[in-house]
Amino acid sequence: MNRLTSILVVSALALLTATAQAQTAYPVKPIRLIVPLPAGGPSDAAARVLAKGMAAGLGQEVLVDNRPGANTSIGAGAALNATPDGYTLLFALASNAGLPHLTKTSPYKSLAEFSPIAAIGGNTQCLVVPSSLPVNTLAEFASYAKASPKPLMRGSNNVGEDMVAGHVTSALGFTLERVSYKGVPQLLPDLLEGRIQAAVLPVGASVPHMRSGRLAILGCSIAQRIPALPTVPTLLEAGVSAGPLITAHFVLGPPQLPAGIIERLAGAVRQAAQTAEFKQEMERLLIIGSAHSPAETRELMLQAEAQYLQFVRETGASID
Repeated sequence: MNRLTSILVVSALALLTATAQAQTAYPVKPIRLIVPLPAGGPSDAAARVLAKGMAAGLGQEVLVDNRPGANTSIGAGAALNATPDGYTLLFALASNAGLPHLTKTSPYKSLAEFSPIAAIGGNTQCLVVPSSLPVNTLAEFASYAKASPKPLMRGSNNVGEDMVAGHVTSALGFTLERVSYKGVPQLLPDLLEGRIQAAVLPVGASVPHMRSGRLAILGCSIAQRIPALPTVPTLLEAGVSAGPLITAHFVLGPPQLPAGIIERLAGAVRQAAQTAEFKQEMERLLIIGSAHSPAETRELMLQAEAQYLQFVRETGASID
């Protein structure tokens, strides 16, 4: 072995040793969890309680960094391009799987480019309208929309909502004009005041306003009625034959995140999901589902992407 070869071998071994030591010691500083939505919505609330539980297990702060905008592309792009060292993560929605198929501005071609870490339950999406509208059922809303001299306006802040709305309008034969918002907190005031006439929203964001009498939930994209809302029909019961939307929140890392760091983070998510505080917050948000392993998370990501791809192929939908 000549001197140059010896130097290269020693350097490679030193690099491998340093990498292994870094992964063993991980984390040694706070972790940033990017939420590609504004603060205040149900996904943000889920991210914050998860971050708190993860921090307890990891021994380092997990800081929520809200990076909304461009249909979640801004936050997702920041996480995609981060150094794969475990200190920048993405709290993604299942709807992020549809982004590259609905807009040319998506920073990734497939959600599978990210490193899967874990998944927890997602938001059940429901079609809601202001209680000031003279409708009580989805069929009545469809008739009202068809009779309107101009298209009714529907607020939206992610592509998951667009797919549910597309299934509804296609099945019942009417149209809604899309109005884009950064997040649920920005959308709700316009919906409550009737400046827009409909939205597909997470059930956890809708229920307080339903109970106060300001919103009506006409149907939810779920296989069975939500136990806490026994009078609210599923969309299938309301005449929409498309299957329920795949929902989840994903904890993802940049591409090529080391396996040791993935396992460390996945363990922290599992531990956080078992805490009483986490379970209570999920119950409050009406988010159903347990924590999933990295392999299960990847499978959910692929299933969600397939669902969006089929929707786009069948409808030609786009948000550009």
